[in-house]
Order: sequence, then C-alpha cells, then structure tokens
Amino acid sequence: MIEQIRQEIKSYENHSVERLDGHSYSAYKTIRRISLYQNQIYPTGKTDSQGNYKYWYDIITPRRNSEVKNIDFDTKDVSLESDGGDDAGKLIIANIALKDWLKTSGQADKLNDAVEKGADWGSVVFKKVSGSYRVMDLTHFFVLNTLAETLADSDVIEEETMYPADLRAKMGVWKNVQDLMDSAKTKDKGSPEYFVYERNGEVSEKDLYEAQGKDGGDEKKYVLAKIIAGGAEKGQPSLILYAETLTKKPYKEYHRTAYQGRWLRVGVYETLLDCQTRANEIGNQIARGLEYAAKTVFRSSDRVIAQNILTDLQNGDIIKSSDLQQVQTRMDGFDQLIADWNRIVQLADALTNSYEVVTGANLPSGTPFSLGALQNVNAGKLFDFIREKLGNALTDVIDDWIKPEMLRDLKGKRIIEITGDSGVLNRYYKLLVDNWYIENLVNLPPHSTEIAESIKEEKLKELQRNKSIQIQLEEGMWDNFKPRAKVVITGENFNLVAENEKYKSFIQLEQDPVRRTALIEIAMAKNQIDVSGLPKTEVQPVEAQPKAQPALQTA
Repeated sequence: MIEQIRQEIKSYENHSVERLDGHSYSAYKTIRRISLYQNQIYPTGKTDSQGNYKYWYDIITPRRNSEVKNIDFDTKDVSLESDGGDDAGKLIIANIALKDWLKTSGQADKLNDAVEKGADWGSVVFKKVSGSYRVMDLTHFFVLNTLAETLADSDVIEEETMYPADLRAKMGVWKNVQDLMDSAKTKDKGSPEYFVYERNGEVSEKDLYEAQGKDGGDEKKYVLAKIIAGGAEKGQPSLILYAETLTKKPYKEYHRTAYQGRWLRVGVYETLLDCQTRANEIGNQIARGLEYAAKTVFRSSDRVIAQNILTDLQNGDIIKSSDLQQVQTRMDGFDQLIADWNRIVQLADALTNSYEVVTGANLPSGTPFSLGALQNVNAGKLFDFIREKLGNALTDVIDDWIKPEMLRDLKGKRIIEITGDSGVLNRYYKLLVDNWYIENLVNLPPHSTEIAESIKEEKLKELQRNKSIQIQLEEGMWDNFKPRAKVVITGENFNLVAENEKYKSFIQLEQDPVRRTALIEIAMAKNQIDVSGLPKTEVQPVEAQPKAQPALQTA
C-alpha cells in the first residue's frame, strides 16, 4: 500500500489524461493555475525578460464577490420541517435552537466558506469527521480518476501537513506514530513537518490485511477502506498509520456547473483565466507605453548643446541652437488598447453575469427606477439554478451531519429561551393562544366568531408585553421527533423587489379598505417590519363581553 499510494500521488501530479481527441487534461495543473491566479502570482515571476515589473489588474475577484453576494445564502434559509401533527411547537423550538447552534458551534462560518469555494472552484467537498464536518481544500485533495462524474466513481487521497502536537494527539488511535516522529529531518528552526496521506477507496483484501499487519486476504476481492500513511518527505509516505474498512465514503459534494467530462467543474476563476491574462497584458502594455510617453525629449543637430537640458542647464541659462525642438512622445496604439480592454471587461461581465444592475454599480443616467428594478429581478433569475443546486447539497449536509448533533445537544437542555430577536416569538405566542382557546372553550359563554377573534387578540396583546419567554422542556419530548432539514436560498435581494412591485400594484387596485390594509401588512412583513407591534384601531365588540377568562399558562 505504501508503494501504491506513492505511485498514485506521482501519477496525479505528473501525468495528464486524454479528455478529448488530442486534448490532455491535468486536474493538478488546473488547480495549481487557479491557485496562482487567486493569489495574483505570475507563473513566470513578477518581472518580464527586460526586467520590467508586471502589474496585476484583478478583474476576477470583484465578479467572484458579486456571485457570492447574489447567491445571498444565510442561516435564515435553513429550517426544519415535520409532517407530525403534534410537532408545531417542537418545530418552533427546534428551529430557534438550530439557528443558535449554527452560529455558536461555528457551522455557519463553514457553510459560508462552502458558498465562497463553490464560486471559486466550481466544486465543493464536505467531509464527515468526528462530531462535525469540514470543507476540503481542493489544492490538497486528489481525485485520482480526474474524469469521474462524482466521488463515487473515484478513489481519493487527502494530503495534510501535521506537526508533533498533531501527531501526539493521535497516540493510541494510530499506530507507528512514534516511529513517524523519530523519522523527522532536522530543521534549523521551527517544528518538524510530517506529511500525512489519507486514502479512501477500493483496495484488495490482501493489501488491506497487510496494511493492518495481518496475514491472508483475497488478492482478487476488493473492499472499500480508509488507509492513512505518513512520512517526513512530501509525496513520500513511509509508514502505515491506520487501516480500516468503510461502509461508505465520508464525502458529500456540490458542483456549480454540469458535468463536462471531468470531476472538477468550472468556477468563476477558471472561467475568466483567459480574460485575466489578456487584461494583465493590456494593462502592462499601457503602463510601459505611458512611461515612455511621459518623458520629455528634445532634438538638435548642434554638437555642442547640452546633452540633458533638465540636468545640465540652470535657471536663466541661454541656449544657442538653430533647430532645438521638443520631440512629441505619444503612445501609438493607445486607443486600440483601450478598446480591447473594454471588450475584455464586457466579455468578463457576460461570462459571469456581472452587469451593473447585478454588482450594484450605478445604472446609466436617466434609467427609470422601475426599469432598473425589473432588470435587477431578471438578472437575479440567472442565479436561481445555482441557489437550487447549492441548497440541495447543503440540505444533505445539514440533514445527515448537522441536525443529529444539534438534536443531541437539544435533548440535554431543560430550559430554552425565545426572544423577539428570533423572529418566531409571535408565532409561538399565537400557538399558545390557539391552544389555550381550545382547552378553555367549554368555560366560555356562547359567542360569535368575531368575539372569538377579539378574545384571542386580547390574550395575544397580553403575551406580547413580554419580549421573551422561557420554556420548560419536558423529559422525553424529543423522543419521537424526526424532522427533516430544508435549505431554500431565497435570494431576497432580488425577490423582495419583485414582491414589493406585485403588492404595490394590487394595493392600488384594491378598493376594500380591510383587504387593502391586509395587503399592506403582508408587504410590510415581507420587508421584516414587525406588524404586530404597530398600533391598531380598537375593535368594537358587537355583543356583550364574555365572563371572566381562565388564566393562560405560558410555561
């Protein structure tokens, strides 16, 4: 297995595969080039053959940031659902706990990191680890079958640099740890580094047994296994640290674009590699041309005239020359370079859907507001498909890896507090009022529907005086609670404009004042304005008030 892992690493880094007729493809070289462009590094260095400094004119990062902004993912897009008829109250509590747990446990940052990496690379890999998960760094993640459609079709090797403290934490879990630490090469300063490779994929049963230090095993029988090897040199593992069978690979994946004959999809950086290269060329050509054009040069046929007027002459000196003239140093081709630059920028906008209305830049003077809003909505629709694909991937991650940990943490709590900041306090109050009304209906005198609504409204106002509520959780209340996760990335920056325009039209057409007020309140709620806290006209009862009402238990 040691030799096999070495050969697989070497093949991944140094060999290409034929993706199309006559076209070879190397995922390692592609990822390396993207990484260089992310860090604004020229593969050939910062200077050209003449020693001129090469500037970097970044046209990718603003467009990448525009895509991340317009995907508009937030933890508010994550929720739990259940088909259980008695789960309404539990869902409110569980959704509050989920959003709080995502923030306090650091999961929200990981999810946001996944959105950014999806825009950068076009593919994201999530890996299950003990009690959590992590987003993999593709520069150290080797998909051995680079033409695979999914990770199910390929073996994988992960590369990680570890230090003595990291290895000491693995004592008792991995074998040969001390031998690996003893193999470290001496360094002038700093801690020694160790290169650890985790291979998840198919191996022969015989190789697995050998890695485990056992005899036997069928050479023709293949099993799914995790094998970890390490060494003191990069790409040269020398010791087996761990070997065990797997029931399934510990990965989930998201792809920004469709399969095009290779596992790594196309992100914003790779889409704009050629545009960025040409933009750098144009920018540096203009910079060098303007450097010469800015010089002041004179010409004369007299041999005795000063060689450099700026340095050889002093203020007030008289020059005797019959034909002293200034040479015009204008940069030729400047207009053509500017036109080419504009063409490259327009092409980059088209490739990444980064027009002014999407990026938030000022629209041309005189553009009507309604037209700008309509363009904004239509441009945002191009991101809907990305939001849907990303939402499906994140749903799997949350449902399988995050939700179980959150529910396990929730089962250990006995009291939970709901505040107005959670956004669901009023929903919980309304649920309490509805339950109270049903339980105490027999104690109320006969009354009409209008009186019933008036009773509920009064109780709701009574509860809303409290800006928070503490709930005592019952023992075993979560035993039969089996919700499912749902991630719907709404893209509110675009959808809200369309919703407001829709409600604005109906509000103007509606003649009934009650229905118009209801439409206005719905539009306000969609803009996150708390309608329940606004003053309202008191409802005048049409019948006698009912008898004294039972007290409402809120805890």
